[in-house]
Amino acid sequence: MAFWEPCFGKDNECCDCDCSWTKFLIWSAVVLVVGGLVAVLVIAFAVVYPPKATADDAVLQRFALAPGNPAANSTISYNLTATVSLRNPNIYRAIAYGPLAVAFSFNGSRFDDSATVRAFDHKPRKTATVRVTVGGVGKPVKLTAPGVKEFAAENDTGKFAVEVRLDTTLQYKGRSANCPLVVVCPLQLQLVDPDVAATAFQRTKCTILRAKKSGC
Repeated sequence: MAFWEPCFGKDNECCDCDCSWTKFLIWSAVVLVVGGLVAVLVIAFAVVYPPKATADDAVLQRFALAPGNPAANSTISYNLTATVSLRNPNIYRAIAYGPLAVAFSFNGSRFDDSATVRAFDHKPRKTATVRVTVGGVGKPVKLTAPGVKEFAAENDTGKFAVEVRLDTTLQYKGRSANCPLVVVCPLQLQLVDPDVAATAFQRTKCTILRAKKSGC
């Protein structure tokens, strides 16, 4: 008798109910386990997730502005180090990154785009760290008049809002599409004396921008 068949004997009495319910629970458990395994395999092989990113550390040792007239003729001197972590959340698929172009901005105006990071492969469920140091003296920065005022206000506090941006392409293992990727990290930086211990940096979540195209 199959476990799903009625289990009633003489006078409509249950003859093997405990056995039937045990079989039912066992088969239910098997179905759930198999269904869960299929779901995991689908997620691992058919679905891809973009990397996640955080700004883990940043040190600003110099940030001085020479306002221009007009404001777009201003120049800036700076020394900055930033560390960004990329995490591959995929269970199966590795990620191959192309070269990363790194740029820093203040108040929407880019003041450094000299740093690059060479291409690398990113294993599944692993974290990769990108660390860049940039510096310059009297570099042009096309600020607006409100941007110059904002710099003066932040300079009074010694704390500056700087943005670091990483531009690259990525390719998931087993897929042919080359996918544009942008990582944008807001940095709240305390200007520090290079001869004094660095101020603690608060870890910051970055924004991931990716192309909406097949395979990405």
